[in-house]
Amino acid sequence: QRCRCARCRPRCSRMPPCRFSNSNSNSNRLRFSGSDRERSSSSSSSSGGGEDSASDLLSQDELRRLLSFSIVGFPKTGTSFMEHYLFNQDKELHLDSREHCISHPEAAEETLQVLVTEDGFKLDGTTKDGVPVKNAIKCPHELYGEYNLGNYQKLLPDIKFIVSTRHPVHWFQSWYNYKLRQTNKHKKGEIWAPPTNTLVGPCAEGTPYHYGAPNKLSIKSKKNVCTDGAKFHHALSRFGKTPMNTPEELNLLGHHKMSVHPMPQSKVFIMEIGQFAVDSDRDQELADQFLRDMQDYLGLEHDLPPLYHHESKPIREEVEDFVIDICDDEHAMVRGELVKAGKEAYLWLRDYFVDSPGVVVSNKAHFLELAERWQYDPCERTDERP
Repeated sequence: QRCRCARCRPRCSRMPPCRFSNSNSNSNRLRFSGSDRERSSSSSSSSGGGEDSASDLLSQDELRRLLSFSIVGFPKTGTSFMEHYLFNQDKELHLDSREHCISHPEAAEETLQVLVTEDGFKLDGTTKDGVPVKNAIKCPHELYGEYNLGNYQKLLPDIKFIVSTRHPVHWFQSWYNYKLRQTNKHKKGEIWAPPTNTLVGPCAEGTPYHYGAPNKLSIKSKKNVCTDGAKFHHALSRFGKTPMNTPEELNLLGHHKMSVHPMPQSKVFIMEIGQFAVDSDRDQELADQFLRDMQDYLGLEHDLPPLYHHESKPIREEVEDFVIDICDDEHAMVRGELVKAGKEAYLWLRDYFVDSPGVVVSNKAHFLELAERWQYDPCERTDERP
């Protein structure tokens, strides 16, 4: 019980994280240390199993091979759609339905070990027709946390990443309404529905990160909903795929203070949620190409299933009066901030990111066509645009 808190709830303060050591250089296998080790042995004996639990742990080389790819961003940009529909239709892919975030600075290795010991992941598994199974995890918040990318750099330096994006204005509306539903799902009484103008700027004061901030009260009040969350280019720059050595690029990135973790052997597949659209014959043709490119990127031998029109979940009656329509006049200031972030993100993606080594994009022209729209307010008529 001591370790699960650190693995599942890194911000939990009641229990310290598990401690590991690599003292056995011959096997290079992670082992519990101190009282944790004794607790593990005692628990194993009391449950009738006399085998040393450390024997089930993977070496660091095995951990590095455990995962083929990770969906790391961003929330409300189609990551759940990819998980539930695209990547859970074939035995060639194993993607757990839960989110697994490698966020804790002291328990990252344990998070990966638990995928095997508790969550059903297998190393070097194959399908019935002999095709290697590709394991994957999803955590849409990885690029927002302080330690997450550093943990990937240390433990999974050659993994493939998938990052999805969308128009910042639509993203904010979806993220706000999602948090409204989730926060009030099991609560009675006061509804969390702050005025959107109170969510302008960072998610928490005193830190450039959206998760793991020292000001827990600020995080609690905003529920990680803030206009700075739409600065996707700030988070993407942390992959270290672009030079970040000119005033022009640094200005677009706001001279942010988040850590950067170059992984030359890793790749990033960048996409826009509009590439999922199948509302017209042109959309269907582009979507089919997107699936082929995704299949090639992941090295899949089996075809991905065709895309279909995705419907949003219905709003529950108790919160429907608080759901925002981002095009209402009261949200004009917020839209202005989001469009500003969208313009800077589009320019950075176009001028620096999409052509960088290690970055993969399906149909660059279509992707940039979609991202170009980020610099305009979608609530305005097109004839009112400058």
